[in-house]
Parts: sequence; C-alpha cells; structure tokens
Amino acid sequence: MANGPSLIALFTDFGVGSHYLGQVKARLLGEGVTLPIIDLCSDAPVFDPRSSAYLLASFLEYLPEYSIVLAVVDPGVGSARRAILAQMDGHWVLAPDNGLLSIALKRSECVSLQTILLDLPHRSRTFDGRDYFAPAAARLCQCLPLPGEIMSPEHMVGYDWPDRSLAIIYIDHYGNAVSGLFGEMLSPNQKIVLNGIRINYAETFSSVNKGTAFWYVNANNLIEIAVNSGSAAEKYALTIGSPLEIER
Repeated sequence: MANGPSLIALFTDFGVGSHYLGQVKARLLGEGVTLPIIDLCSDAPVFDPRSSAYLLASFLEYLPEYSIVLAVVDPGVGSARRAILAQMDGHWVLAPDNGLLSIALKRSECVSLQTILLDLPHRSRTFDGRDYFAPAAARLCQCLPLPGEIMSPEHMVGYDWPDRSLAIIYIDHYGNAVSGLFGEMLSPNQKIVLNGIRINYAETFSSVNKGTAFWYVNANNLIEIAVNSGSAAEKYALTIGSPLEIER
C-alpha cells in the first residue's frame, strides 16, 4: 500500500480498562508512534481466537482506510505459533497465527500475507502484545518493512474454518447476543431457533414491543439476537459458544 497508516486500532481480549492495554499503548508511544491509538475492542471472547475471528472480520470494513489493527487474542503466547502480518483491503493487521485473521482474509478481496520475524531484546514470553506486536506496528507507522516470509492463506491456522458460525460469538453490555452469521446469510422470512424457541426477524428494536425477542442485522453486518429493553443473554441463558439453528 502506497499510503502511510492513519491510526492504530487495538483488538484484544485484555479487558476494558486493563493495565495490559495501557502497557501496549505506552510501548507504542515509546517506539515513536504519533498516530491516534483507539480501543477497537477490548473484550473479545477470552482465550477464543475462533469466535473472535468472526467479530474482528465484521469490524474492518468500518475502519478508516490504511488503519493498522493490532489484534491479540493469544492463548498460545510463548509457544512456537507464528506472528503474521496481513495486508487486506486497505488495512494492515498484525496477529498471532491461531485463526484470528482467517475469516477476515476470506472476506477480503485484496490480500497479502507474511510472517513477522523480529529479533527483539527484553521480550517477555507471555506478553507479545506489548513486546512483539507493538514494536512491529511501530515499524509500520514509520513506513519500514517488517522482516518475514511470504505466506499463502491456505498455510495459516483457520484456513479450513467455515465462513459462518452457527453459534454465539460475542455478548455485549446490553445482553445482545451476536452470532457468527453475516447479514447476507439469512433472509428476513427465516427464523432463528434458540433452545427450541423460534425467534422472528425485526429491522430495529422499535419494531417490536418491550420484552420481545427478535433477530436483526447489526451495525457491523452480523446477525444478532436481542430483546427490546432487555437482555437476550439472560432470557435464553446464552454464553459464548451457545448454538443456534436456522429454520428454513
């Protein structure tokens, strides 16, 4: 990509307000980064690159062009798993090779992929977000190349994961339950079935009465189960990984 980066977006499972976020940002600033740094998502599904992969893929379209995304959901930190850099549809995304980028890559039109091979001193074995990915992102901010080897997408973890997930992959502050289904995958006349209960489509919360459950296509183009002025997660005892069915 010819243009320089516009911002750095952090996508992690570190937790909202976590000191880990502060340390990553401090490292970025200490490496000379002057771009805006935003918390894109700090409560991605914990230890769960697979669920997080669908969530991350849904965000990229809405970022400013030439964003750097530092994505860390990394239960394998300290192991032999690779670090990768993907350039896709106007963004740079850095992440562990554990499937976290697999769905975004499948949904992108223009993709290049490489490993990241940095030799860095004083690197903690358990905090690659701060000690490996942050310095790598800083090099991108300075328009410096990252050493590494070109990869083919079929060689990365998660390449064989399905384009959709019939499960809950995220639950937000309101108790809305986000699925791993993208908006174009269902039609409004279809129903979602949770624990044997059929849930109809509605376009917005105001389309149904208070306390009524419905499914809709959320602002990030993922299909979400919600309750008007209530919590779908509580109503249906949903957690990350809860299965759902589609009634044809």
